[in-house]
Amino acid sequence: MSDSKDADAGPATEQTTYTINSTIRLTGFTIKLRADLHPNIRRDNAIFVKCTIDGIVMQESTMIKEAESTWRLVEIIQTSTEIPSFTLSILNRRSGHDDNILAHIELETATLISEFATRNRRWSQVFGNLDNDDPVVELAFRVVIVPSSNPPSANGDSLPILPTTNGQSGPHAPLNDLNPALLHDRGAQFMVLSEQYGHEQFLQHAISALVRSASLTSDRDPDKPPLLSDLCLAFLRRFELLSDCNDLERAIKSGQDAVALAVDDRPDQPSFFINLSNSYLRRFEFLGDQDNLDSAVSAAELAVHFSAEGNPRKRKSLYTLACCLNRRFQRLGKVDDIKLAIEAGRLASSLAAEGEQLKPMALDIVAFSFYQRFKRLGQSDDLEQSISEEKNAVASMPEGFPQRFRMLNSLNICLRERFELFDDPADLDEAILKGTHAVNAVPSRCPDKPGILSNVGVCFFKRFTLRGELKDLNEAISLMQSAVSDAPDGHVFRPTMLNNLGIYFRHRFSKTDDANDLDEAVSAGQRAVACLPDGHSEKPSRLNSLVASLRERFKARGGFDDLEESISCGKKAIALIPDGHPEKPEILLHLGVSVASRFDRRLPLNPQSLPDAVEAISLFKSAALSSTGPPSARLDAAIQWAELCRDIDFPSALEAYQFVVELLPRVAWTGKSIDARHRELAHFGHIVKEAAAYALELGEADTALEWLEMGRAIVWGQLHNLRSPVDSLSDAHPKLAEELSQVAVALEKASSRGVNTEHFKELSLEDIAKEHRRLATRWDSLVERVRALPGFEDFLQPKKLTTLKNAAKLGPVVLVNAYRVRCDALILIPGLDEVVHIPLKNFSYRKAEILHKQLNKSLSDFGVRTRASRPAYGSSNKDVFVTVLKELWSCIVKPVLDSLAFFPSDDINPPRLWWCATGPLAFLPIHAAGQYGTNEPGAKLSDYVVSSYTPTLTALLDKLQKTRTFKGLLAISQPNTPGLSNLPGTKGELQKIEERANELHVEYLRGDEATPDTVLNGMSTCNWVHMACHATQEKAKPLDSTFRLHHSLDHPDGHLPLSLVIAKSFPDADFAYLSACQTATGDESLSEESVHLAAGMLMAGYQSVLATLWSIRDADAPLVADAVYFRLFEDREPDSGKAAVALHHAVQSLRKCVEKEPDSFVRWVPFIHVGV
Repeated sequence: MSDSKDADAGPATEQTTYTINSTIRLTGFTIKLRADLHPNIRRDNAIFVKCTIDGIVMQESTMIKEAESTWRLVEIIQTSTEIPSFTLSILNRRSGHDDNILAHIELETATLISEFATRNRRWSQVFGNLDNDDPVVELAFRVVIVPSSNPPSANGDSLPILPTTNGQSGPHAPLNDLNPALLHDRGAQFMVLSEQYGHEQFLQHAISALVRSASLTSDRDPDKPPLLSDLCLAFLRRFELLSDCNDLERAIKSGQDAVALAVDDRPDQPSFFINLSNSYLRRFEFLGDQDNLDSAVSAAELAVHFSAEGNPRKRKSLYTLACCLNRRFQRLGKVDDIKLAIEAGRLASSLAAEGEQLKPMALDIVAFSFYQRFKRLGQSDDLEQSISEEKNAVASMPEGFPQRFRMLNSLNICLRERFELFDDPADLDEAILKGTHAVNAVPSRCPDKPGILSNVGVCFFKRFTLRGELKDLNEAISLMQSAVSDAPDGHVFRPTMLNNLGIYFRHRFSKTDDANDLDEAVSAGQRAVACLPDGHSEKPSRLNSLVASLRERFKARGGFDDLEESISCGKKAIALIPDGHPEKPEILLHLGVSVASRFDRRLPLNPQSLPDAVEAISLFKSAALSSTGPPSARLDAAIQWAELCRDIDFPSALEAYQFVVELLPRVAWTGKSIDARHRELAHFGHIVKEAAAYALELGEADTALEWLEMGRAIVWGQLHNLRSPVDSLSDAHPKLAEELSQVAVALEKASSRGVNTEHFKELSLEDIAKEHRRLATRWDSLVERVRALPGFEDFLQPKKLTTLKNAAKLGPVVLVNAYRVRCDALILIPGLDEVVHIPLKNFSYRKAEILHKQLNKSLSDFGVRTRASRPAYGSSNKDVFVTVLKELWSCIVKPVLDSLAFFPSDDINPPRLWWCATGPLAFLPIHAAGQYGTNEPGAKLSDYVVSSYTPTLTALLDKLQKTRTFKGLLAISQPNTPGLSNLPGTKGELQKIEERANELHVEYLRGDEATPDTVLNGMSTCNWVHMACHATQEKAKPLDSTFRLHHSLDHPDGHLPLSLVIAKSFPDADFAYLSACQTATGDESLSEESVHLAAGMLMAGYQSVLATLWSIRDADAPLVADAVYFRLFEDREPDSGKAAVALHHAVQSLRKCVEKEPDSFVRWVPFIHVGV
């Protein structure tokens, strides 16, 4: 509302008669200190009002600080005319002190009726004396007397009345009998009540009074401009409540008239421009017309211009300008606009007093401006600043305050964005919580409500995709249905909401098989398409969603009409979208799937169906080879292209698979968190094995090996690439790394336009395509710049066989590819340039799965979960181990040994052999393969070679290039971990190390000395580490796999997670002995990534790692450790290069000792060596 002044007195009117039990209301209650802040009133003191009747406290309410020396009471003080008198006390409450009375007055009911029933003015009185130490306080409030005959309002209270000249009163009093000033004041009072309680009835009365007052007031009257400006605000508020566009037009007309009639330099002039600016802004948000946005900015700039220094309206003018500039930045993307928006918002916040409503609102617009700049420039610091400012805004806005829901909605949006950037589920949970609060607080008919409902629905859907819980999907559907229901026809986000609703129904069908969900998905998609003209930028993507829904219904019901309509919609989308648009690859992909579905119905392949197959292949290829679009969509298209070509023996299958493998690193690009990259790759784990299998069918063994290396352990490979001689790209060239990250984020997010409804940004299809082409070109340019840097020559480049063959420098390396249609061994042999290919005809992917399940069940029967003094095993499952190891021997290992012409060796240093397995084979103990139960030499792998494992060939290449120098051993023992079984054997391990180490440099951390921080510090100074402790593998989040140490202030749980280990770079790291359980067991969904503690130690820089596949017997640990360190320390200079051989002999000794025991295999098989 404009700041029009209350009239001190109106003309005399006839006395209104008040009956028994009428209500006395004191509203607009304020106090103001006459001098500067008094010494007895500190800034953090609470000022409150106490209403007392006959010594009984009837009401006590805290006042809100409005300015430096002004406090306001939001609530109404209310008594009855039946009460003869009551007292009011204003008190200052200080912590640890008695309440200090600032003002105290006794009010007689009869006096109030006689003094205020016939006059329209505020009551005020000054308390205190400047001549003494008391603070001088001015107390003011308005008295409203409500007769009992008045009808109740929506919340059960009576409405305030103004006296009339004919004795009638109440909301139905004849308006033509009231003078304009009283009508204006009456409207102003109703507006205050409307702002406080949000009832439509109050707003209707306010508009009626203001309209009547405006019709009775001359344009030459100086009170006409503020009257029209108040009417502008009233119409705007009713539009926000009821979404009637006519109210928006009336608001703008009233605001324009107010500005036109006002003379320059009047103090309240900025308010006229503020209300007009807000009205223009609302019309822009509702209709999307650029002219309205420019008019809003211009009006706000004039409001600031006419706000002289010291004018209390200046802070609100600045706030309004910040809002308008923010919106224009969203629309046009001009960085200067958002910079000025942040400056204006911050200045408005600094000018607003603590407790003043405007302060959190200014913080809110600053927060949202930082968010918008983040969206444009991709700088994560802006997002962090946005969340911090928004949380401050929410915290400073009282519960139930009318604008609070908008801040909660903004916080929801920012938290969701941070989740998408950093992949922390806690951000998504908090976004849902804040968004739900916003939904509960927004008025039922507010035009913002559909967007708020939609935003929370998007969050629930994202959580469903993360966790797969149907309740989240159901909630997303419910919220989106409510959003669609509340959004009127023509609402700018209605097509987006309908589109999202269709997607959600389609996903629910995939979970429940309820065909009704498909009908709902198709219906929502058709309505979304119908909302948009052909030239609209969102039309192609909406058609694309409908393509998918129609195709799914065809698959479920077989209705060929649905498939034809799906293809028709896809072709229309292609026709509408220009080349280079980021969404075009996905549209090509979906159309290709639909065309391929039509082809599938005509199998077997014949001349009539071939055109469909060729067309689908062409569509997939165009999508995959596109220079724009998110890598994930292009990868999906490349997979479809490759698999369809393979199925019909089309010649371009090899080309397609090549592109599949090359795209995988782009999908799991380093700009994402490691967890996010691993989740992405879990969906594509099969495709690398599939590509290699196809290459082997064609006799392309070299290509198959290169693809396996390129597509395996992608994330570890990226970490390796970034740990180059200059340490990392971010450390050496932070600006270049940041720019690369920003472009990657922008490219990947390009296809998500229109999913969210937090803002409106309308660009043409060609503008979007042009911007994306710019980003794609920029990406290529930046990658070339990185590759020109020393140490980064192979950035995002696959290694060729000419380089990879060097991994076999110390001995043969065997890659075993287990795929559903075939299994093969690919062998690199020292000195040989070609790859040796051995088809494993007696082994299969299915057999690997069966062996894996049998082994897991056997381990479970033995009670193998954590390292313990004596595992709680039941009946012996020795036969399972015998079977599993025999199958591995006969089907995989023996054919490999035969091809290598290896013979049994009794040499103290047998030949070395490295294994690199895929799929379920990655979880089977190939190193222990053999025919047990016979003493014949040559019946088991250990008779021939010393076996080691490597997650990738690149890991071996890296380690082979490093020199080995002993710089001390860090030995850790954790015998008593809270909540876990005791490990007395860990003491024995360290005792054996002490006995073997002699004068070598060894640092010991025992028990409570071994915290995550002390261990990491020790690993920085010693390049050998021995960890005798519990460890656990987290399969849901493998990077949370952890060593269990003693707690500390920084790590109260005592966990040292894998993520923290690999975050460190230990350039001198050499040897790690992980005498703990499950240190080499990975996530089954990430078998190609080797995500376990042993691999993590390799990535942290260690060259050689001893680890375990499952928990070990506590008593065995000191025996194995003693045998290992005996060999490692037998020379003057400790040599970690002997680690694999040392473990080989130690395990053979343990096997012979326990071979008669029922759990013998469980005890000796888990020990393995990883690295060189």
